[in-house]
Amino acid sequence: MVCIEEAKKELHENTRPELKKYLDSIADYDNIFVCGPCWWGTFPCAIFSQLEKLDWNGKKVMPLMTHEGSGLGSCERDLKKICQGASFGKGLAVHGADAGRSESSVASWAKSQA
Repeated sequence: MVCIEEAKKELHENTRPELKKYLDSIADYDNIFVCGPCWWGTFPCAIFSQLEKLDWNGKKVMPLMTHEGSGLGSCERDLKKICQGASFGKGLAVHGADAGRSESSVASWAKSQA
């Protein structure tokens, strides 16, 4: 699949795809949930394109990742590199095949992180 190969190439080349629109600020928030799929063991590089443009000082970051067997992979380590100045809560890995049935467990986890 083209998408899979593009994602692999972006990760290996550490590229940051240009997004059509970026968030300017997260100043109004204390707790930030970074959610996405696991692509090659971490978040897609497009997510990092956005995260690198934000001020993380004083924020609490919690990763939520869907996966097909790799759990959180290296996403927690990668977020700690990018989100300098943030503290980190416990991450949650949701098996992709179970995502449709995980609403209550995700909500419970999210409430426990605040």
